[in-house]
Order: sequence, then C-alpha cells, then structure tokens
Amino acid sequence: MSDRRPHLTPSGEPRHRQTLGGITTRRLLVGALAGALLTGCGAQDAQDALVGIKAAPAERTESAPLDPEGATAIAARLVAAAEVPVDGDAKAAAKARAQVLAGDALTVANAKAARAPKPVTATELAAPRPPTVVAQSAGRAWPRAILAATLDEDTNTQFLHVLMSQKPEEPFRVTASVPMFGGAELPALGDSTNGAPLLDTATKDGLALAPAAAVAAYAAALAHPKPKATEAIAVDDPFATGLRATAAAQTKALGKLGTLSQVHAPLLENAVTFRLADGGAVTFGLLRRTDTITVKPTAKELVLPAEYAKVTGKKKVTKALTLQNLQPFVMVVPPTGKAEVIGATELLVSGKGQ
Repeated sequence: MSDRRPHLTPSGEPRHRQTLGGITTRRLLVGALAGALLTGCGAQDAQDALVGIKAAPAERTESAPLDPEGATAIAARLVAAAEVPVDGDAKAAAKARAQVLAGDALTVANAKAARAPKPVTATELAAPRPPTVVAQSAGRAWPRAILAATLDEDTNTQFLHVLMSQKPEEPFRVTASVPMFGGAELPALGDSTNGAPLLDTATKDGLALAPAAAVAAYAAALAHPKPKATEAIAVDDPFATGLRATAAAQTKALGKLGTLSQVHAPLLENAVTFRLADGGAVTFGLLRRTDTITVKPTAKELVLPAEYAKVTGKKKVTKALTLQNLQPFVMVVPPTGKAEVIGATELLVSGKGQ
C-alpha cells in the first residue's frame, strides 16, 4: 500500500509530497487529553477494564497502544517540561530531571548540570509549538515508545525525541533528544496509528547489519589518528566530517609539542531502535569520545584554552590532558546498503590534566 500521508513543510504545516528535515509523517494535534494525567496506559485500556459495560474488543497486537491525541499530548507535555529550567538546589533539580528524563537524555542532562552546578531559576517561556508524533511502538506490551519531532524555529533545526514507558506503572519519560542534520532525511515509519515495532539493537533482524554493529563500525571509523575503514556505514555526514577536520587542526596546532588521540566508545545500554516502513531501522544511541593529548618531552608545558581549563580545573598541563565528550546520535540502518547517521550532537562533560 502506498504512503499517502502528508509530509511536513518547513513551517510544520502538512503538505502532500513535501518534507521537513526529511520526516515523513502527518501533523497530529493535541486533543482533549492534554490536561489529563497521562502514563503508559492508553484510554482504551482503562475503558476495556470496565467489566459489564460492553464486550471486550479483539486486541490488535500490531496497532499503536495510544490514540493520536493521547500520544501527542504526552509528547507535548514532556518535551516542554524537559526544556524548562529547574528551580531549586542541585538535589531538587536532579530529582526534577528524573521525573521527566531517563536513559541517554538523563545522562546528558546530568552531565550538563555537573558542568553548571549553580541552580537555575525558572523563567517564563513562550509556549512551544506542539510536537509532531512520527511513530509509536506496536502492540499493548511494555516497553512502549513514542517518536516525536519538534522544530527549533530560531535555528530551523529539526529535533527527534524518543519517549519511553518501561512498565505499566511507570509514566513516559524522554530518553533521547537529537538534532537532525540540515537536509538529512528520516525514512517513513508507516502510519502512526498502526505502530512501528521496537527492535533489539544488537540483532540483525533483516537489516544490512545489526544496529549495534553499525554503531561500532562508525565509532571505529571516527578514531584518530588511525581510523578503521568501513563499508558498513557512511562516514561523510556533517558530524563525522567536522570531527575529522577538528582533530586534524588540533594535531597541526600541537605540532612538536604533543600528540592527540581520539577514541569513540558506543554506549548502547539505553539505545532504542524502531522498525522503518521499508524494513530498515532507526536507532537512537550514545557515544563517548575520549580525547588524550600527551605532552612531548620537547615541550615544557601546554597552556590550556579557557574551556579546557574550566573543565579540568587547571590552566596548564605538563604530562597529559584527557577530555570526555558525550555524543547522542540517530542512525538509519537499511535492509541493504550502508547505514548512515542523520543527526548528532556532543557535549564536553569532564576532563583531567596532569
């Protein structure tokens, strides 16, 4: 069956055969459930539990667990809450983050908070545009997932957000938020009411290779100064290209004073993978990049840039400098051919100087 759903225009309005950030989906509006208490259970679940009202309908295990309005309401509430500064001390802020975030999103948010330990006072924010629900996981079992998109109008950047409910008694939380590259495309996930199956990130499951294997190949290809060539995944995306250019510039700047090495380690404990309509998959995960600068014997010391001095607490090093970066990403793995990263960002989270 052909996909006749409207694509999104740059303004976020539906228009047939157009795309916004490559997302192929329909615009869904926040409905009457926006003010309700929303957890992992859909309205239909509660209705079917009322014995004697009517005969229980036949369960559609392939369908999405929530109606479009309910899924959009959950996405709108959580995405908005995740962007609001938290008022209070560090302990209260950490508790507040854990009520909205989980998985990789919480890891990144906690790392950001550690870089700026002073509490932030909440301020009035303009009402954001409601997110577009791109897909929901299929079936009534747990975990359940929602994939939503928002547009940052200031930068014209499309963000993809994964919301997860791990158990019936647990509410949805944001587990990943990743900006897409300009011009990148997310292939269709099918009609959001039908549901997109969740896949095991470590399993090939009809794909060109297992998503975890694709991530490992990508990480190895980003190594510096000795990247490992791969035919499994494209490494010409803006993120990879930028990393290589920056590493080359740093190596040149160090010259005879020091050496630079970079290693990327996949952190896939909280990775989420959806099946695409064409049989491929889209995976949300995290990389940790470790930069090591070793001072050569010919150099007495290295004076650190302000950003590195702030994260290490040192203005100069005489032996070595180690920096840790977190890199959330979203990757598309096709049934055949090369996988590709369609969105990523990074955050410098810690450092140590000697």
